[in-house]
Amino acid sequence: MSFFRLNAGHSRIFGLDVLRAFAILYVVFGHSAILLPEKYKPLVRTITLDGVAMFFVLSGFLIGGILIKILEKEKPTFQVLLNFWSRRWLRTLPVYLLLLIFVIIYTYMLKPQRLPQEWYRYLLFIQNFNYPLPTFFGESWSLSIEEWFYLLVPSSLFISLIAFRKSVKNTTLGVIILGTVSIITYRYFLYETHTIKDTTEANLLILRQVIPRLDSIMFGVLAAYLAHYYPTLWKKSSSWLIVVIGIIAMYGLKYFNDSHISQYSIVYLPVIKSIIVFLMLPFFSQWKRPENMITKSITFISLISYSMYLTNRTIVIDICIKFGLHGNLLHKHTFNENWKFEYFLFWAFTIGLSYLLYITIEMPFMKLRDIKKKNKTNNYKH
Repeated sequence: MSFFRLNAGHSRIFGLDVLRAFAILYVVFGHSAILLPEKYKPLVRTITLDGVAMFFVLSGFLIGGILIKILEKEKPTFQVLLNFWSRRWLRTLPVYLLLLIFVIIYTYMLKPQRLPQEWYRYLLFIQNFNYPLPTFFGESWSLSIEEWFYLLVPSSLFISLIAFRKSVKNTTLGVIILGTVSIITYRYFLYETHTIKDTTEANLLILRQVIPRLDSIMFGVLAAYLAHYYPTLWKKSSSWLIVVIGIIAMYGLKYFNDSHISQYSIVYLPVIKSIIVFLMLPFFSQWKRPENMITKSITFISLISYSMYLTNRTIVIDICIKFGLHGNLLHKHTFNENWKFEYFLFWAFTIGLSYLLYITIEMPFMKLRDIKKKNKTNNYKH
């Protein structure tokens, strides 16, 4: 039990931990199919849902709520915006940069032909800003979208508040509506101006680029807006039945449009997925449970989810298993009689390494930002 005793804090909401934990498990389980024999891959595809879509809406909900609360208390100055960014970067950058530098050095030394000439773009999160992501550290595509959301949406809110001098409530709603409609329109434009043959091209040219996917996070901001300004409506919208219907709908979308390329699948399907998660948020954001072994395990996975996302694919599968166990640098993974043991090692390495990164990198930097916030508050008092 001591393994699960991480500093979860007293303000955590169990329902959001459930959503985050299932999102990362869907992602990691999906990647784990690389290590499974061909006959088991359909089972993985059957079980998994779009975990990244869940992460996007959840991130928008959490960050949107923080932004709204900040702007309701403080004037929209550059210093306030800089403080917001510094807190986000202290949360997201240390582990990412550590692993990115490690992967760059590993690739440069052992398989330099796989290191893209534009490797420096990964340091600035522009590796997939408006062009296809190189075949290098592929899991970083969603992190770029998150980081640009942290830059663009708060900036838009602050600038709009200063320029138009409207209330935070009206300005936030305006940015949400204008931003969401503009992004969906842009995705429609990209679909109409590109010839897309398969899912791989759809991901590279549209669905895994930064601007075309920001609308998913904006739906989370809309949820935060409703939760803050219309709390009674938000509480009344909480229903386990909506969650059940939402999960069924997500699986239905998967089965009826799994790999079909169309205007619907590229332009509108991401919107539908985001709306489904959006509708489930009132329930998850109010779901609280007493501590026991199961709830602690879920919270544990939620806490290390960021490191799990960063480590499971390139670090664990490519470096630890394919190269570390088999010396396989460049070729497709091959199976042997020990594949079950290697699959177990995949989960053990992913969870164990993520736990170590959380307690040695993530937690110290989160404590640092809390110390900075406390010092700033004390300075205001004096």
